[in-house]
Amino acid sequence: MDNIKTKEISDEKIINLLAAWRKYNSVIAGIFTVLIIFVFPLAFHDYYYDILVAKYIFYYGSVILMIVAMLAGVFFFWYKDKREIGGNAVKEMRSNAKLNALKMSDWAMIIFLIAVTISTLQSEYRFESFWGNEGRYMGMFLILLYGISFFVISRCLRYRQWYLDTFLAGGIIACMIGILHFFKIDPIGFKRGLVGDDYTIFTSTIGNINTYTSYVAMVSGMGTVMFSVEKNKYRRLWYLVVAIISLFALIVGISDNAYLALLVLFGLLPLYLFGNIDGVKRYVLLLAILFTEFQVIGTLSHAYPNHVVEFKGLMNVIASFGGLPYLIIGLWVCTACLYLLAYKLPENHALKSGSNIGRWIWLGLILLACAGVIYVLYDVNIAGNVEKYGPLNQYLLLNDDWGTHRGYIWRIGMEFYQKQPIHHKLFGYGPDTFGIITVKNYFEDMVRRYGEKFDSAHNEYLQYLVTIGIVGLTAYLALLTTSIIEMLRTLKKRPELIAIAFAIICYGAQAAGNISVPIVAPIMLTLMMLGVAAVRNVSGNTE
Repeated sequence: MDNIKTKEISDEKIINLLAAWRKYNSVIAGIFTVLIIFVFPLAFHDYYYDILVAKYIFYYGSVILMIVAMLAGVFFFWYKDKREIGGNAVKEMRSNAKLNALKMSDWAMIIFLIAVTISTLQSEYRFESFWGNEGRYMGMFLILLYGISFFVISRCLRYRQWYLDTFLAGGIIACMIGILHFFKIDPIGFKRGLVGDDYTIFTSTIGNINTYTSYVAMVSGMGTVMFSVEKNKYRRLWYLVVAIISLFALIVGISDNAYLALLVLFGLLPLYLFGNIDGVKRYVLLLAILFTEFQVIGTLSHAYPNHVVEFKGLMNVIASFGGLPYLIIGLWVCTACLYLLAYKLPENHALKSGSNIGRWIWLGLILLACAGVIYVLYDVNIAGNVEKYGPLNQYLLLNDDWGTHRGYIWRIGMEFYQKQPIHHKLFGYGPDTFGIITVKNYFEDMVRRYGEKFDSAHNEYLQYLVTIGIVGLTAYLALLTTSIIEMLRTLKKRPELIAIAFAIICYGAQAAGNISVPIVAPIMLTLMMLGVAAVRNVSGNTE
């Protein structure tokens, strides 16, 4: 009898100790997550003058502090276990650890880390590949920290929806500063000392307008989707405010990369929302808000040109569209009709209960649109009808000058990749060595043609293809894809995870014309880790 009681007491101590250890790990992982999704975007040192370095140090410093805190916890609980329970808690934990507990996203991250390690070791520039000091610090060191963060957060964090609200709160602060900068109002002196193009291309607490766009794309992606799925009216109002402000901030970021994110966001969102009348009405409302903001921004820019940053690119095309006011009126009328219809319909009506017809129709429209884009690109670039599409020609004619010389950068990047031996095709030239490649092989041509040195592919996927090879790129894409799929499979229990998925998708869309930097990439990956942690919490796979 005494032996049974002793065993019960020992089992209780093991359970309590392991529970305390998990809670400690969750708190540490939670603090780190808040630092990255809320504090990190707003942090700076010497305004824009060292913003890349400052953000980089903030991130790796935060990861190192998390590792130290985790290790301190390991030693403390190991000592407590050994002294009080004879090491039985550690034995219990080992017996429960299973290799088959690894999910597809875990394997994708492992392969990604292996690919980056091989890429670095076989590079002709190992030091630069490890640190990324000849590029944007996206070397093996930073990617290893991503890997550590992934396995800590995905296994230790106890997910709560307020993490998403925390991310959005930080995003709104950054968006408001960006909006004020567009109107040439500098509340905390960021623009002091900047002249010429520098005044235009840096904004908010993020930095370069392209980097700012990649961040705000995630905020607007999450905010609009949370508004679309939230059932509580007060929280829905908060998400509507986020959507309005973040979409406005995305437009006035004056980077054409924003339109890639908007196209994917508003192009794919109906595939989720068009199952019932409530989803349709909220989608049309968001469209009405978006185009109204285009009109408001265009009107203010023309009325007060000296008080706003000059617009370039697609915004001018949209603002000059004569039918825009009529489109806006039509959207608001449709919104009012849909809200009235939804209010009048009984709860058990077919439009209320849901149907996939709307989704299938929208999917058909997407396929038609894709076919149309392919035809137009053929018509301009192969058939030679360059002048047929007016002001859109600059976006449709794919040559070296396309996209502020992105056409040239992409061409030489692919040319270089095709010339490489098989081991460089598989594992690349070394992480973040694109600048070394261009200077070594194309410096005279770059300077002669454009008077510039291109140290990034301005396409995250091409950058990875050249620098970490097809294996590394495939693993990276698999990491994002499998993480999103895991979230989508959990929507019945955690519907808000669709917002994280769309934030990642918006980032991925704009990444086709942008670069990965340690100013925004850590935020996107931390959001992804947060979603994976939520999936594990739902499935009960916490350790």
